[in-house]
Amino acid sequence: MTASCLCGACRFTLPGPAGEITACHCHQCRSLSGHYSASFDVEEGAVEWLSRDGLAEYRTAGGGVRGFCSGCGSSLWFRAADGGFSVEAGAVDGPTGGRLAGHIFVAEKGSHYEIEDGLPQYPAWY
Repeated sequence: MTASCLCGACRFTLPGPAGEITACHCHQCRSLSGHYSASFDVEEGAVEWLSRDGLAEYRTAGGGVRGFCSGCGSSLWFRAADGGFSVEAGAVDGPTGGRLAGHIFVAEKGSHYEIEDGLPQYPAWY
């Protein structure tokens, strides 16, 4: 699969298909995306960068790191404090081959929507 930011300054390839995609409703992901974040786990070493021209990182209060494009602001990936790595499903150019499998941090979800897709919901990390 190929993935990129909105302006094209950051581009990379990664193995596919995505597999299970998780929707995160935590305050941080909602602030980042304006709604919730949908991402899937991948081995960080499997990501091959084609261009990192605008790549920037933001260290979160919890010790995680978010990768984003400094030019257009697109969110690209998240590295958890424990080393787990996930790619934003929306950064993938074209189909991911994955499927939304569940929702995490629903205790922090926005009050302006309901989750009614029948998928598993977890109040925090599962």
